[in-house]
Amino acid sequence: MTGFEIARNAAKSIYRQCFYSPHWRIGWRFVRDGDVWDRHDLGGAEWQVLPNASYRFFADPFPVIWQGRTCLLFEDFDHRRGKGIISAVEFGPDGPEGDVFPVLEEPWHLSYPFMIEDDGELWLIPESSANRTVSLYRAVSVAHRWIKETDLLTDIEASDTTILRYQGRFWMFAAVRKNMGSFSDSLSIFIADRLLGPWRPHPANPVLVDPASARPAGNMLVRDGRLWRPVQDCREAYGAALGLAEITRLDEHGFEQAVRTVLRPGRHWPGRRLHTLNRAGTLECIDGSALALRRHHWLR
Repeated sequence: MTGFEIARNAAKSIYRQCFYSPHWRIGWRFVRDGDVWDRHDLGGAEWQVLPNASYRFFADPFPVIWQGRTCLLFEDFDHRRGKGIISAVEFGPDGPEGDVFPVLEEPWHLSYPFMIEDDGELWLIPESSANRTVSLYRAVSVAHRWIKETDLLTDIEASDTTILRYQGRFWMFAAVRKNMGSFSDSLSIFIADRLLGPWRPHPANPVLVDPASARPAGNMLVRDGRLWRPVQDCREAYGAALGLAEITRLDEHGFEQAVRTVLRPGRHWPGRRLHTLNRAGTLECIDGSALALRRHHWLR
């Protein structure tokens, strides 16, 4: 081992002793025109940060408007327990209203609370790769209670499941790890005629192997007749940057996309990482890394 490698490993060790890592934070703002998809940058209205304790981080923000209420669901990770749950906070016209509260916990880690409306119901598909399932929950009260309906897929390590209703079918995108591969460089698609399935794998799976643009990073959308998906750019590190990818082909036989823009933290959103983008109504949300001091080390 070289002197540089020894010094680098020592610096990493000191960092881990002094700070929680990884540690994320959520940014939010109200926009009408001029959102990230319009601008292809992070400028415009100033980003506000959802407060959290240093031992606890918030990530994967998914806002939703349901039955006249605006709620933000997200991963709520407690460093002391080493496990995430899904929590929520309600939003009013001026921002968050009230305290953050838990809405879903399982014995395994949960994150990435993707939601979709179908057949008059609101559904939740949190990442549950630690349980090797893609599970579907139905909202009893979006702000307080969800009930598990079924497992859409089993015996699979699927991360950041994101579903699109398109051309009369449902298309499920997920980063799927097989054997010893990465969680972030392989994209698979599954197809169904109904949200509850049955789901079948796309014949071209994995449809994409690329650490720069495989892993989902939020809801897909159509702008001016063009289909887009946010993607994680993990070339430098997990969740290091956010790509805006245009889907140029999506059918039963193939998939193609082109990354048009790559966004990184900067003066509009300081930090080292950026890996989720979502919007509901005028509420737009992102997340990114932050420093969180392990205070007990300084209090001994």
